[in-house]
Amino acid sequence: MLKLSIILPMYNVAPYVERCIRSLEEQDIPKEEYEVICVNDGSPDNCREIVEGLQQEFSNIVLINQENQGVSMARNNGIDRAQGKYLLFIDPDDYVDSNSLARVLKTAKEYKAQVSFLGFTFLNEDGSIRKAVLNEVEQGQVYPGIKAYFVARGDGKTDPDRMVAVLYEREFININGLSYLPDVPYLEDGELIARIMCLAERCIFDGHSFYQRTTRPGSATNSKLFQSEKAGNGFIKAALNLKKFQQEQVISEEQKRFLNQPICKFTLLALKNCMTSIRRFRKQKNLMNFEGIRKCELSGCNNYYFTEGLLYNLSPYLLFIHLKVGSPILRIINP
Repeated sequence: MLKLSIILPMYNVAPYVERCIRSLEEQDIPKEEYEVICVNDGSPDNCREIVEGLQQEFSNIVLINQENQGVSMARNNGIDRAQGKYLLFIDPDDYVDSNSLARVLKTAKEYKAQVSFLGFTFLNEDGSIRKAVLNEVEQGQVYPGIKAYFVARGDGKTDPDRMVAVLYEREFININGLSYLPDVPYLEDGELIARIMCLAERCIFDGHSFYQRTTRPGSATNSKLFQSEKAGNGFIKAALNLKKFQQEQVISEEQKRFLNQPICKFTLLALKNCMTSIRRFRKQKNLMNFEGIRKCELSGCNNYYFTEGLLYNLSPYLLFIHLKVGSPILRIINP
């Protein structure tokens, strides 16, 4: 068995993909011990030709060509093809530190980790460091998934749901049937990582620099995709799938309580997606009622989601007003 399968979904990233792949090849483990699976998601640029050229240079690159199905299905197809003991997802416009894979794999094996959070650095467009998240304090400790989920978030309001820069034990992923939910085109990582961390029992933080996250205009996270009807439908689908997972899986009360927050998150996102007009907001609310998404269970939610979830439970229109005018609505309800 290979030690590692690295999965790169590719769509319109031709200017970046070679830099990414070369960073994955400049490593301290033999090429025969890992594979780099590049999934060409029907990209209209020359990603395919770039990878085919690199295949002549590196023996461990696998190329999958598919019709455009979106990043979730691209990654799922990469998982299906993977043969390594561990899985690592990389976005092809990012890159990793050279000679870092040996340490990452050794640490995961030493702690028998199902999930390993690796060092993650946010870079500005000019390459300067905006923020580094290394979790050095947590290094050397083993956490259950629920605890690790919140440790990974730190103290800020940001909600860094991400599948990249995290090492997963492939057996753990496959045994539990964990894969991306199709047709969730925006913030799709949040739905899957919630299920993963709900079930994981052994999680670690590597504590060293590893992943360099770039900023580029036109990427999915910087586009208008969030406000699209397609994204709104995806948020509803994600909330429904997590509710189904919560109800049907044989899991503890702690795990059920943990899932309340991501369910609340996607419920709120489905409405925030429609803030451009009250008419669109009302239409989305009616659709959610039809689908069975009504009040959120707020136990286990942090303050941020508890507050907005409470407004939603009282009335979705109170949430609408709050999102439009800000905190004054909270002082009206709770002076």
